[in-house]
Amino acid sequence: MGSIFRAFILVLLIAMPAGQARSAPEPGAFVEEFAGKAISLVSDKSLAAEERRQAFGDLVETYFDMPAIGRFLLGRYWRVASDAEQAAYLKAFTDNIVYTYARRFDDYRGQKLVVDSSREDGRFNVVSSRIVDPNSNQDYRLEWRVIDSNGAMKIVDIVIEGVSMSVTQRQEYASVIQSNGGKVQALIDALTRQMAGLKSSGG
Repeated sequence: MGSIFRAFILVLLIAMPAGQARSAPEPGAFVEEFAGKAISLVSDKSLAAEERRQAFGDLVETYFDMPAIGRFLLGRYWRVASDAEQAAYLKAFTDNIVYTYARRFDDYRGQKLVVDSSREDGRFNVVSSRIVDPNSNQDYRLEWRVIDSNGAMKIVDIVIEGVSMSVTQRQEYASVIQSNGGKVQALIDALTRQMAGLKSSGG
């Protein structure tokens, strides 16, 4: 199964001085705030691996609307899943994100996030940004889709170079379910196996 939210790899590899957030539009400041906290976590070498995962899980829960993202990724299969399957899927989905990308912390090499602009697009605030890599001449363009969720801003998608991470992962999830007779449990089992593989590899 392909990685979910490949953009997390990039997000965890950014450095943004916290003071710059004040001059950005509010949604842009929200994205920069997440970036600043992520890099602080990356830089804290005093934390054990499990402490890092827990801290990253808290960060993801605060800044991303994981239930909404999870429902979108499951698409029409969300409606046919039982309550127990929905709960098991959301837990497996979230645990996989946290476990997978907390392992990337040691890959940081001084990349920086630059927020360029913010605009409204229907129910979304779209924050346009770039990840600037001092080790190469290549920048990565990211758009963050931010919504108001019960009075709080939450990130619901990241678009890298025009490719939506949510749409891409939704297609991969649908493929797993469709190839297993339309059973949501097959996806849950696949996520569970993926997690077991990550743990057995020593991550």
